[in-house]
Amino acid sequence: DDGARAPDRVVGLSTALAALDGDEAALVPVAAVAPMVSAIVDALGQAGSAAAETSMEVQRQALRAEALDEAHTRFRLSRVGSGSAAVLFSGLWALPQAVVAFGGEGAAAALQASLLAPLFAMPLFDPVTFGLALYAWLFFGLTWLMEQNDLRRIDGVTTDAARASLLRRAVLSARQRGDQDSITKADIRDALGRGLRPSFALRLLGARDVTASFLDRVTSFHVAELSAQGVLAPSTQASLSPRYLVAEAVSRELQP
Repeated sequence: DDGARAPDRVVGLSTALAALDGDEAALVPVAAVAPMVSAIVDALGQAGSAAAETSMEVQRQALRAEALDEAHTRFRLSRVGSGSAAVLFSGLWALPQAVVAFGGEGAAAALQASLLAPLFAMPLFDPVTFGLALYAWLFFGLTWLMEQNDLRRIDGVTTDAARASLLRRAVLSARQRGDQDSITKADIRDALGRGLRPSFALRLLGARDVTASFLDRVTSFHVAELSAQGVLAPSTQASLSPRYLVAEAVSRELQP
């Protein structure tokens, strides 16, 4: 196995490098050429594999950071707006009571002479401002909870578990239209979009879909990972969206 062959590879690679660097490089025996070439090829292959894994991990981290920013952006307007309204109405409701309790006669007289005095004198001022402040605080808390839930859900968008779930949904969708052994890139994109699409109630509260460019980048990332793992292979069949053949073993695992 690879563990048992590791020492032999190291020796072969060391011998090859020593021979190439030495003064007698032109006098390397023919019998030693094949082991030398094999050791060098193995070393280059391992280096290339490590570089590919590093590149994919960098892409994974970048996409996850972008996903979190997407979640913040979708709730930013509703959260900032509701928070500002909550602070405003809370301040209006508490100001007269605070002036009376802590401000003394001078502060009370100044408040009575201010432009806000007619507003404070309205019979329904207290219940109306209290109700508006309470509603705004509840809305602010709700949007914060929705954002945290979305962050937890979207944080795993590039994980192996998420990729397996996307592949399953894409394969099932393809089978419903009659494709038994292949899927398109659009199938994976649609599966990803359905998983990240806010519900109707969240839409009413201001939640928005992720951007199309973000969906495309995450989809391309998953397709590249699945292709590198041998799960997907490019198909020669004509299609409006790039089509991929699903590995037979994986296809059997996804049978209902």
